[in-house]
Amino acid sequence: MQSAMNQFNSNMRAVTEMETLYRHLKDDLKLPDDLSDMLRAQWVYAVSALDKLIHELVRIGMLQAFVGRRTKTSKVNSFSMSLKTHLEIQKVIQSANTSSLETPEYFFEQEIMVKHKLLAFQEPDKIAEALSLIWEEEHKWQKIASSLNMSVSKVRNDLKSIVSRRNQIVHEADIDLRTNLRKDIDETDVKEAVEFILKLGESIFNAVAASSP
Repeated sequence: MQSAMNQFNSNMRAVTEMETLYRHLKDDLKLPDDLSDMLRAQWVYAVSALDKLIHELVRIGMLQAFVGRRTKTSKVNSFSMSLKTHLEIQKVIQSANTSSLETPEYFFEQEIMVKHKLLAFQEPDKIAEALSLIWEEEHKWQKIASSLNMSVSKVRNDLKSIVSRRNQIVHEADIDLRTNLRKDIDETDVKEAVEFILKLGESIFNAVAASSP
């Protein structure tokens, strides 16, 4: 699972580097152009980094459970596979002549990726639902909030707010539908959102990594 966290940290470093470039263009070079899209990009990339982290943690955790290296949760036990995948796995098990790629876990991983590729793990409820595949904890957000020294409602509401703004940027060009004007974006708000996502990702990783041998 460490590889998922390493990738998350790398993705978040890219967000930080974008902030450094923004500051250089704005404060050092004093460019007269509107650079606000660089702030919007930081916001979007930070949420994407969290989404990717959840996807990777779930994929890796499910594979670990599949091969017996992680405790299976009730939700992963009810994970449905296509008949095609089931038959491929059975064929591998029954055959002594298979390639290095043709393993049961390979076909199971492909099934996970197909099932999850169009899903977004950004909203609190969607994240909790995804983590249930690898983390048998009833009060997930309570655990996460406690490690952040925040209330559950504060963590959930902050994340919802950040994801909502991300969706406005991505799906509505960050335009206020009432005025048809672009919304302002504040540097401090962006910095706080990025820092929150970074801490949240670390908290989720630590909780999941500690939940099973």
